Amino acid sequence: MSSVARERVRDLQAEAAVARRAGIARRAREFWQERALVLATRPARRRVAARGPRSAAQGRCVESRGTVQAR
Repeated sequence: MSSVARERVRDLQAEAAVARRAGIARRAREFWQERALVLATRPARRRVAARGPRSAAQGRCVESRGTVQAR
């Protein structure tokens, strides 16, 4: 009798493991589908110059004798 119960428990555990893996796979597929949709519909990012964006303060300053002074 106990061997039948053990076999039944083993079968139920295997079935539960398969269900868990199937749920994880389904959620992963949904995530990547949504991610692909979001990436496909948003506009492309603007390219920034290689030296990086300038702040407003940098645009207003000029170099004078090795120091930066406001105009």
